[in-house]
Amino acid sequence: MNLMSIKSKDVLMVGICGLGGVGKSTMVKAIYNELSYQFKSKSFLDKVGDASKHYDGLLDLQKQLYCDISPRGKRKISTLAEGINVLKNILCHEKVLLVIDDVNNKEQLENLAGGHDWFDEGSRIFITSRDKRLLVAHKVDELYELPQLNWDEALELFSWHAFDQRLPYDDFYTLSNHFVRYCQGLPLALKTLGSFLFKMQPDEWKSELRKLDEEPNMDVLDVLKVGMHNLIQQLGHKIVHDEGLRNKGMRSRLWHHMDVQDVLKKRTGTNSIEGIFLNLSKLNNINLTTQAMKGMTELRLLKIFLDSEVVSGEEDYKVCISSDFEFPSWDLCYLYWHGYPLNSLPSNFETQKLVELNMPYSNIREFGEGNMVQFSKLTAIILSHSKYLREVSNFSSTPNLEKLILEGCTSLREIDPSIGDLKRLGLLDLKECKSLGSLPDSICSLKSLKTLYLSGCSKLNCLPKDLGNMEHLTELYANRTATGVPPRAIGLLRKLQILSFSGCRGRRVHPSLYIPNLSLLRELDLSDCYWWLPDDNGSFRHLYSLKKLNLSGSYITILKGTITQLPNLKVLVLGRCKRLQGIPEFPPSLEELDAHECISLQTSLASSSDVVEGTSRMMSLHETILERIQDHAPKNWYDRDNFLGFCVCFVFAFKDQMPQIHDDILCQLNNFSFFYPYWDKWSGEHSSNDPHMWLAYQPRSGVDICHPETWSSIRASFELSGVTDALSIKCGIQLIYASGH
Repeated sequence: MNLMSIKSKDVLMVGICGLGGVGKSTMVKAIYNELSYQFKSKSFLDKVGDASKHYDGLLDLQKQLYCDISPRGKRKISTLAEGINVLKNILCHEKVLLVIDDVNNKEQLENLAGGHDWFDEGSRIFITSRDKRLLVAHKVDELYELPQLNWDEALELFSWHAFDQRLPYDDFYTLSNHFVRYCQGLPLALKTLGSFLFKMQPDEWKSELRKLDEEPNMDVLDVLKVGMHNLIQQLGHKIVHDEGLRNKGMRSRLWHHMDVQDVLKKRTGTNSIEGIFLNLSKLNNINLTTQAMKGMTELRLLKIFLDSEVVSGEEDYKVCISSDFEFPSWDLCYLYWHGYPLNSLPSNFETQKLVELNMPYSNIREFGEGNMVQFSKLTAIILSHSKYLREVSNFSSTPNLEKLILEGCTSLREIDPSIGDLKRLGLLDLKECKSLGSLPDSICSLKSLKTLYLSGCSKLNCLPKDLGNMEHLTELYANRTATGVPPRAIGLLRKLQILSFSGCRGRRVHPSLYIPNLSLLRELDLSDCYWWLPDDNGSFRHLYSLKKLNLSGSYITILKGTITQLPNLKVLVLGRCKRLQGIPEFPPSLEELDAHECISLQTSLASSSDVVEGTSRMMSLHETILERIQDHAPKNWYDRDNFLGFCVCFVFAFKDQMPQIHDDILCQLNNFSFFYPYWDKWSGEHSSNDPHMWLAYQPRSGVDICHPETWSSIRASFELSGVTDALSIKCGIQLIYASGH
């Protein structure tokens, strides 16, 4: 795509369409990064269709666009009509770069970019949508339709994620073709399924292929739902609607809340109904009786949900049912019920075809107690935020369970030892189960477990001593627990890739952290673990794959020893290490160092005299601090064989008080920009005058998309949101070359 003839004075609207997952958002983000330096006023409105679903979502998007274009503006927008007038008045005087991503109806465009006459000369507006007709109707000047992948492209994309190479291994070739055919050319589905199969053996591939023939892969289904064209969905709804124009009870599926309410109230449901989707956010209360559903003997899908992110408290129990309620069908295979009101499942709940049971924010007290029914096909139980749930037991009735999510079940005190019988369990999520004091030893028998979430289990005071028996565990999160130093058996988890103990309290029951054999570990978080001592860093010696290490809040004084020798470490976080005095040496592959609030830090490699440095008073802008420097790069500075990347440094101090920052630092190098998340970095435990330094490395490979070989000079700018003023700054940029050049 020609990046829009920037010198042209015309207002140019460009539409980009295609099915979900083909790369529309990726393309428009790259375009935005490449053009943004040429526009003083710019805005990127992300996921507009999803954002518009929420209450006042479209109004919030208008406000975001107004703030982006006019950061000093004080005009308040109260209605959509007012927003249109305000936006037209400021946009017509500004040359703007605007991206409106993932639009799905004309109202969104009418309220955010009503027409060419909204904008000043030279403005560029990019709109992405799955609906080509919507873009044509909005009279875009140019329309680009992204095609689906052909067979060879689909196979190559799948192979990169399944084998980390361009084509499948010889003995996987036929199997790969089956999986690629299943994904129907959708990139997100190919990536998801390829990543899922990565490093599995042929027998495991065959097993997963058999499962796909019987029941869909839920992760891929989620992607396919996202990728479904809105017009296809609307057509499907119309076909179903036409099935029962007069008698709604004769339709195969009921989507509209008023249709559901009508059928239940009149008790006109029949065996034609296979699916009910009831949106509680559209209703006040509804009575659901056994008699009203008695005729729905073929019901397979029941979803009672809230189309809102505001979910808490008694107000969520909007469906009233009696204690003797009976589900109408033995064929029910998917049950989602937000705010299920009874204390337990009905005693006669014998839906043996059930694949997923999802009841967030339910009123259930005990699950599995006294239930002798075998749910042989059940693969997922999700009871998240069921705050009255005390016990989960009798896992012998769910032998094929693969996913158990109990996040936020704050009354849960114990897990039944029968959990050890779940030979296929791959995900166990116990986040924020604040009353859970221990785990059964049988949990160590979960040979298929890959991900274990224990974060926020504040009463959990130890990990099982045989933890090392979970031979397939790849991710373990024990943040904000009271487990103290983990048992030495953790060093036996040879497949572990992510290990997090952030904010973990407890005693040093074990002498030190012992993880010398975790050669596949990619991320290690020991932030605010006061039982970790700097002397323990010898245990890092064999972490050859480690890419991110977080030691924030530790007692480390000098960065030395095995940490500086980690060969693949890219991100090192040392924030709030108040005893840290020096960083005499960096790990060889380091790209990002976070040392915020290291109040004792005196020396680091950042003091190198080679840094091109610019010092001045900082510009004071509304909710932004900003500084720019420009260096005339040396002739032939871009040596592709030896130029490695850019090192940037940003030093600043606050004038009056510590800000509440919930945004990013932005660094822009000519037409390339990158962000650093900076939320929750300020503790406020020190003077606002203390200087802060941000030091980051950006490799050449990340910048090549913007053709740095054409740069005769390098203009760097740094922005930090959420700040109104600062005392002074220093900022710099260093060109990094291979050793000896």
